[in-house]
Amino acid sequence: MRVIARITGLLLGTTLAAMGQATPGTPVVAGDAALTYHWIHSNTQPGDCGCFYLNGGGISGSWNLRSQLAMVAEISGEVATNGPSTGNSLTLTSYLAGARFILPQLRRRTSHSLQPFAQLLVGAAHAGGGIAGAGDNTTAFATHIGGGIDLLFGSRFAVRIAQADYDLTEFANSTNNHQNNLLLSAGVVYRWSQKR
Repeated sequence: MRVIARITGLLLGTTLAAMGQATPGTPVVAGDAALTYHWIHSNTQPGDCGCFYLNGGGISGSWNLRSQLAMVAEISGEVATNGPSTGNSLTLTSYLAGARFILPQLRRRTSHSLQPFAQLLVGAAHAGGGIAGAGDNTTAFATHIGGGIDLLFGSRFAVRIAQADYDLTEFANSTNNHQNNLLLSAGVVYRWSQKR
């Protein structure tokens, strides 16, 4: 938990410093809000592909600090209802925050530009259900590292057509306390801004 507190403090400090460097004429408030569907590929034990899948969704919001840098917060929840061998369920709830790097748009001259991005989110996840084993009903460190592409429709709306993240969690599993997961997501995005 100390690591999470330190990373959160670092991210907040970066946010305040970047906001202080804003120049007149730039948006005072800009960012997006997204509602996404999530699919996670996971396994029961390290080295053992008793693989199973979770389905769910998430809501996220971002605040642009500069034209290419944004602060992001995300809350998500995924469920597996019939785990391998045990038949138990798993509910995974994550609370993450971090930074997003906005890459240059692709196909700028068309009416529907593609906006790629990369991001790093850190925080905590809570596991509940029999699949979690030793980690059942506990909270552990979690991180998402990856990126995606938004298909822009004008200045206000976009469709997140693809996002892929390495989803690391550190729940107790009696072996190495690491779960290396793949998270794929897609959804809808509302983009907002307010000029000075």
